[in-house]
Amino acid sequence: MPVGFGLQQALEGVVWLGLNHGPATPLLKGGALGYLFFALAFWPIWIPHVALCLWPQHRRQPDRKLLWTLQGMGLMLGTLLWLPLLFQPTRFEPVVVHGSIDYGLKLLVGGGEADSIRFIYAAVVGLPLLLLPYIWMRIFGVALLGSGLVAEWAYRETFASVWCYFSALLSVLIVWMIYTNRLHIKGHENASSST
Repeated sequence: MPVGFGLQQALEGVVWLGLNHGPATPLLKGGALGYLFFALAFWPIWIPHVALCLWPQHRRQPDRKLLWTLQGMGLMLGTLLWLPLLFQPTRFEPVVVHGSIDYGLKLLVGGGEADSIRFIYAAVVGLPLLLLPYIWMRIFGVALLGSGLVAEWAYRETFASVWCYFSALLSVLIVWMIYTNRLHIKGHENASSST
């Protein structure tokens, strides 16, 4: 996740460079399309996948089935949000608004339906982390959703850019978890299998 967020932020750097060279530059459109791939397609597919990989086999199956459902929703959501941008680059037009980037997305749906997609997206990327039996992954999930609420409330126009920036900062928590071995995955599974 930290590497993915790092690549995504690097792509947003390319978008900033493209904005300095004018709206029609390939640098701007290419950087924005790459950035939006991560924001709209990669994360709703990747996060449920990671949760399924971390899910202990001995745990309750209804929760695992919910993770599979979220994985399917993430795949559908990511595909429906990003592929139209790939085939119709006129569906996004990045501009700077109050010091952040508004990608000017024109989704296949609009109005209240587009607002609903934000909540579905948040559920697809947040719930898998909250379902995991590891406290630090749950803390990361709460922090991720909390930062999304802050971005929604304070930076609505530039929501995608700001939430992804917050998420990139939060991904340092994952590095800390791995470094300090806070997940205790092997020890947790060994203890459970011996009972």
